[in-house]
Amino acid sequence: MGPIPAPENFELVTLPMPEPGEGQVLMRTHYISIAPGVRPLLPYAGAEPDVANDGSAGRVDASADALPDPTRIKVGERMRAGIVPSMSPFAGGTVGQVIASRHPGFAPGDYIFGGRYWQDYEVVDGDASLRLDLAELPIEADLAVVGRSAFTGWVGYRHYCAARKGEVMVVSAVAGAVGMLVVQMAKADGLTVIGIASGAEKCRFVTGELGADACIDRTQGNIGEALDRLVPAGIDIYFDNVGGAIQRQVFDRLKPFGRLLICGMAAEYGGMEHSSLPTGLILAKRLRIQGFVVLDHDDEYPRFRADIAAMWRAGQLVYRQEIYEGLEQAPQALAACLTGRNSGGKILVRVCG
Repeated sequence: MGPIPAPENFELVTLPMPEPGEGQVLMRTHYISIAPGVRPLLPYAGAEPDVANDGSAGRVDASADALPDPTRIKVGERMRAGIVPSMSPFAGGTVGQVIASRHPGFAPGDYIFGGRYWQDYEVVDGDASLRLDLAELPIEADLAVVGRSAFTGWVGYRHYCAARKGEVMVVSAVAGAVGMLVVQMAKADGLTVIGIASGAEKCRFVTGELGADACIDRTQGNIGEALDRLVPAGIDIYFDNVGGAIQRQVFDRLKPFGRLLICGMAAEYGGMEHSSLPTGLILAKRLRIQGFVVLDHDDEYPRFRADIAAMWRAGQLVYRQEIYEGLEQAPQALAACLTGRNSGGKILVRVCG
């Protein structure tokens, strides 16, 4: 498998209908979430990029862990959209409708969040799933506006940015599922926000609909020069969703006491780009570099959901979705997500419904 998984790397197969066991439900998948973070889980043709693991030797026995080794989906295994296995009700990657239930909290016809695989039908643990109220939000919202990616943006901004009115924030992959939310929260707090995106269409969306002060098209010209022109006094916060070659250009323009939030490394997941950070400058500028993993904040998901759902119902939030039709389109959707060759927004695959 090359840096970007291609459709020919996947096979669509037909298997017998699964049967739910005690405490489980059978769901029919309606939507699948597509996110760049799945790439490090897949095999690589050659040596893995460092981002695929932390370089540690690991432990002899991890069988009792609540979460599996996240560095591998083996050839021949089902493709995943969520963390597998997991007893967290917030770690799924698909939504759908209950077909059969052996769990007291679910009945046939209920809508559910909790699937983890690219498939039409899936058996899920009821205790690790959420029953959805479509009167509150549309079913796909739990993969989009209140989904894992949006939750990641909310956690990163609320917990780690320490943003103050009047500061300058740069957000990479700004038209994506995380960036969309971060921009709007930062603007609501009175920050100047500069986005970085792929293509003129995304940049128009970022400034025209999300409200960013400017957006740099990373496919055109020099990002560093554009930043010097737009924010000559420097940058207070860089909310980094991509890593790679862009990172250093923004990093070099951080002000003293600036903050670098490392949320994602989409540009490095395929091993095509790399970044390096100079420790001398980190020391001289007393910078705080913060990596974070949203799994550490699952207890806050209900508060996030209530916060964002209220903003959504009040018409205070813009959130774009790009939908691919049919399970067979999932590989193409993943390739578009990893290359930025999409129109912006959260990428979903509609399986049915």
